[in-house]
Amino acid sequence: MLMLCRRICCFALLTLPTFLPAQAVVSLSPASLSFGNQQVGIGSTPQIVTLTNTGSASLSLTSIKISSNNTADFSETNTCPSSLAANASCTISVTFAPTKTGNRSSTVKITDNAAGSPQSVPISGTGVAPVATLSPSSLSFKGVLVGTSSTAAPITLTNTGTAPLTVNSVIASGDFSQTNNCTSVSVAVGASCTISVVFRPTEAWSRGGSIVITDNAYNNPQQVVFLVGMGNSGAAATVSTSSLSFGSQTLGTSSSVKTFTLTNPGSPALNIISILASGDYSQTNNCPGSLNPAANCTISVTFTPSFTGTRTGYVTINDTAASFLQTVSLSGTGAIANAQMNIDPEQASITPSQTQQFTAVINGITSTNVTWAVDGVLGGNSTVGTISTAGLYTPSTTPAMHTILATNIANPQQTAVAFVAANNYPGTFTGRNDAQRTGQNLNEVALTTGRVNRTQFGKLFSYTVDGYVFAQPLYVEGVNIPNLGIHNLVYVATENDSVFAFDADNNGTGGGLLWQTSFINPANGITTIPQADVEKGSDIPVQIGITPTPVIDPAINTLFVIARTKEVSGGVTSYVQRLHALDIGTGAEQAGSPVVIAATVSGTGIGSIGGQVSFDPLRQNPRPALLLSNGTVYIAWASLEDIEPFHGWILGYSETNLQQQVAVFNTTPNGNEGGIWQGGDGLTADANGNLFVVTSNGTFDGNTGGVDYGDSVLKLTSNNGVLGVADWFTPFNQASLSSLNWDLGAGGTMLLPDQSGAYPHVMVAGGKGSTLYELNRDFLGGFSATANQNLLTIPGVLGTLLEGSGNRGGPAYWQGQVYFVGSNGYPTQFSLQGGLISTLPIAQSTKLFGYPGGAPVVSANGNRNGIVWALQVDRYLTSKPAVLRAFDASNISRQLYNSSDDATRDTAGPAVKFTVPTVANGKVYVGTQTELDVYGLLP
Repeated sequence: MLMLCRRICCFALLTLPTFLPAQAVVSLSPASLSFGNQQVGIGSTPQIVTLTNTGSASLSLTSIKISSNNTADFSETNTCPSSLAANASCTISVTFAPTKTGNRSSTVKITDNAAGSPQSVPISGTGVAPVATLSPSSLSFKGVLVGTSSTAAPITLTNTGTAPLTVNSVIASGDFSQTNNCTSVSVAVGASCTISVVFRPTEAWSRGGSIVITDNAYNNPQQVVFLVGMGNSGAAATVSTSSLSFGSQTLGTSSSVKTFTLTNPGSPALNIISILASGDYSQTNNCPGSLNPAANCTISVTFTPSFTGTRTGYVTINDTAASFLQTVSLSGTGAIANAQMNIDPEQASITPSQTQQFTAVINGITSTNVTWAVDGVLGGNSTVGTISTAGLYTPSTTPAMHTILATNIANPQQTAVAFVAANNYPGTFTGRNDAQRTGQNLNEVALTTGRVNRTQFGKLFSYTVDGYVFAQPLYVEGVNIPNLGIHNLVYVATENDSVFAFDADNNGTGGGLLWQTSFINPANGITTIPQADVEKGSDIPVQIGITPTPVIDPAINTLFVIARTKEVSGGVTSYVQRLHALDIGTGAEQAGSPVVIAATVSGTGIGSIGGQVSFDPLRQNPRPALLLSNGTVYIAWASLEDIEPFHGWILGYSETNLQQQVAVFNTTPNGNEGGIWQGGDGLTADANGNLFVVTSNGTFDGNTGGVDYGDSVLKLTSNNGVLGVADWFTPFNQASLSSLNWDLGAGGTMLLPDQSGAYPHVMVAGGKGSTLYELNRDFLGGFSATANQNLLTIPGVLGTLLEGSGNRGGPAYWQGQVYFVGSNGYPTQFSLQGGLISTLPIAQSTKLFGYPGGAPVVSANGNRNGIVWALQVDRYLTSKPAVLRAFDASNISRQLYNSSDDATRDTAGPAVKFTVPTVANGKVYVGTQTELDVYGLLP
């Protein structure tokens, strides 16, 4: 009771009790759940949360769900009705099945009509999983005798995860067997077990197999260890001497023959792959392709010095003995006939449309009182070429090296010699010389293993260009330039959207720049594409214009080139790509040229609209060299810096009517990426017109009937203007390659000339990560989840197993040899026998090439004087000079020349990555950031 008084009167007020409405109250027990460690992908024992309505009214439940983060890791079921009576309870059952390792947490969220809704119960757990780590990840066995067993080689399997590892099976295939202690008990966290592998070859030469391990490892329940080995037939090879010495020999003359014998002291026949002489030496032999046991054959060697002083050389025998190469060292001394007389120049290289003026010098004074002979023929003849009484030499059309002899009429005992190479190489019309991308020029007379050295070979001159030269220079012999006559031309395309045609032999009077075509017009808003518009890194610095190597059809005098431009008109910006057809003699556009690149395919992949994927001229960047096959110009695309949306594209245009698009292919129409880079190496084509291409990281579903082929080698055929997949190969670990960014398509393919044996049609491929794949073009192998079905998979053979290592660009081929210059690796030589490549190098240089390695080419005069050329460009980011290197192709460990030896004379311009040198008619052409450098025989 409350008393209230006012003045003198008091009032009594009665206080009544307050009655609140009935309410529901939620009580949760326990308040949180902790699941502790739980193996990834396996559900835990459920834990229970009891929900009690401790209020006086019914509880209306709207929802109970897993909320917040990591909702896929937890699940719940419950017995709770939509209305829970006062003092009643229900249960929520929560299960933890982690999707990843590590700490995982979320909440159970209850929404209802009680105060404080929604209520939550924190839930947490730790995902643990076994992880299988293998060391080493591959094994290579060397020279094991057929029918005998190798020493066991161990593979250590370590559980580097956070849960026990159960190994279900270990299976060996091929000529390999295994024993292990891995399947008997589970492998504890941090513990290891051992798999012992033995190689027992059933046949000689290259053998391949694998170890397949099946277990419960997280995200990778099957591991594959690739195994390779060289089976030794038991054949052996010995030479009767390790060296031959020829003493002094006058220039222009040949020594008497010296011989040595090759013997097979083994039990089976010795297969001889090649016998090659290098330096100023030549050889003949009576050795058969297969040398019987206990038999021998004779190799005859002749010394013909090309220069004075000490002259070294080798005879290199490549065979199937365990050592692969047998070598006999050669030495001799070149001497001049008479010190009072010489010829200027001492050496020269010309083509049929050219002549060479020689001058006799007697006692330091030019003299015309001499007679001239070619190869001992006074005045020469139609076979060896002719020389006038004034010393002007005119070559024949038959390629050969000739000796020019000048004799002093007043004193016939005084003579002097010079050398001239009469070349007749038609040209380098496509990237890396041919549609198979073998890199071979087999018509090189002037550049021999005896003449390519610091003394006789070097930089002759340079041409300034207006932008980076990513494209390989192309060469055509004997082009008729209107009003300027016949010239040998070298063509250079730049990122400033220019094509230059330079005289290939002469930068002076009568030579130099013969024409230039530009595809930009800044005054009208047409420019190259600024780098910042398409990338933020250093793939293509400064500007993007012409990147891929053009292609030439000499039959129609046309050069095909693709150029990118940025075009601003009326305030509207467009990015355009055009294929141009230029007259090789003038640079003028041919009829119907150019054509704007455009294409559409059906698909639901990235960038698609309404079930159609259209070519994106901004994001798609053409990188591989153009290909001309059966009258069609093929172009391929990827992107810059993986900036999406992009796909791999291949388009084909009729070379006689660019407006006619005759082929379209998209590598991932229902996915993304799958770009075609190939380090600038072009698509390849066989004699039947089949195309071969390597794709990079991207969607892959070809194994399930899909149309997306990331990280695959594809064989494509054309049907009514549509390119289709006729065959394909995808590595078993494609998903892993893609996740590691180990693009298979970082390097190109090479189709080898037809081989003897069971596999006549083979090709090689390889990308990042240094794994080499040999494939049968008649059956590429498809996809298998357990192991690759190609001919051979050889891991780690091109360098380290890292993203920055491996093949960029492509290999080269000559005389049964395959040459790679891997990124962060060494120039490496492999041998072929019966169509199979050796599983380990037969020779290797000690010269380390950093990123991105080199794309080698080979020059040779048929089966003689093979030279492997490669550009070392690993300092391109700092604009340091490219280095031109030359190696003896019979044994790549022997370096003949490098342009940094005489830096004052021979230094090249600033390096551009992925560049390829061009060797033609006695010259080597090197594209750089600012200039075209021309190397050749020094006069």
